[in-house]
Amino acid sequence: MSVTSPETPKTYYASPRRASMEEVSATRRRILSDATLQSLIDALPDYVLVLNRERQVVSANTRLLDAFGFSIEQILAARSGEALGCIFSTAGTDGCGTSSNCSVCGTLLSILESQEHKVRSCHECHLSLARDGGSSLDLEVTAAPATVDGISLTVCILRDISDQKRRSILERVFFHDVINTAGGIHGIASMLVENAELSPEKERQYKEWMVHLSNRLIDEINHQRKLLAAERGEFIPEMGIVDVPGLIREIHALYASHDIAEGRNLILGTIAPSLIESDAAILRRILGNLVKNAMEASGRGETITLSSTDDGDTITFAVHNPGVMPQEVQLQVFQRSFSTKGSTGRGIGTYSVRLFGERYLKGKVSFTSREPEGTTFHITIPKIFSQDGH
Repeated sequence: MSVTSPETPKTYYASPRRASMEEVSATRRRILSDATLQSLIDALPDYVLVLNRERQVVSANTRLLDAFGFSIEQILAARSGEALGCIFSTAGTDGCGTSSNCSVCGTLLSILESQEHKVRSCHECHLSLARDGGSSLDLEVTAAPATVDGISLTVCILRDISDQKRRSILERVFFHDVINTAGGIHGIASMLVENAELSPEKERQYKEWMVHLSNRLIDEINHQRKLLAAERGEFIPEMGIVDVPGLIREIHALYASHDIAEGRNLILGTIAPSLIESDAAILRRILGNLVKNAMEASGRGETITLSSTDDGDTITFAVHNPGVMPQEVQLQVFQRSFSTKGSTGRGIGTYSVRLFGERYLKGKVSFTSREPEGTTFHITIPKIFSQDGH
């Protein structure tokens, strides 16, 4: 789990002792001796966990149990991330709350703030699930203190805002890209109308620009359709033979003179002379996103390098820039709703890279970011596509 936009990330939270199953069960029996608490949380439309001082589950509402498909006995004494199946819940020294990813966890921050200050605390949280092929949820998490039969508890309410976040981000991306492209078409059309004495050469050039921008507009619309289908698990890649050097040179030609490249150098590194079976349009979009991100992260005069290597059964594409991402950015870089650009950011680029690259092209997306090497994003794609990923 991780919060959408942390302010001051911490390293990781040392875990308090865990209560034994006997202690947790005894606490559960005491709080259920009065049915009021369970009746209240069952009446809520959102997911609810009730936790002890050690952040372990002592109760949950029916809505949560039904949605995640388990019984209270299966999650009793687990911590929140362990109960819900967060992919990072086993990464730390003592489970949920002790890995570096937990330092930006919205659920953990809400619980700890509520327990420490005895107040209601609310954070947004991105929950990456180990099940369902690595699906994810965006949650609004509210933790509040409660006392039942003299026992201090934390009531944790998790509101699923995934659809709201998804719709907001996809709409922002769609309108941003489409309006920019449509604005270019309008500008060229206006010049054609307002300049009746254009030379034949200039008029032909303007018309070629309009065709180019119109094609880009259609491409943007089609990509948004594909992204929506991918989010629903309905996208079907269009497989074909892809010439790796040709694809890389195409990406280089497209972005070396792009507006975003102004003052920056896009160069080609080592290129593997290979053919692979993949979806060329999606692979082109993935590499384009990585190149654009690298350019945005680079200063004037800096160099971005696009390369590929042949690893035997796979091809690895790499995009390198000399900058280094802050730790809190590295922990959240592949999340759908996270952006380094703040409230005006688009928050979809690297998320869609992993979504398409891993789920649909059966590849592996990763990155390294450290001094003095800089930042390199890698996407490793099998040369021969297999629907089951083997």
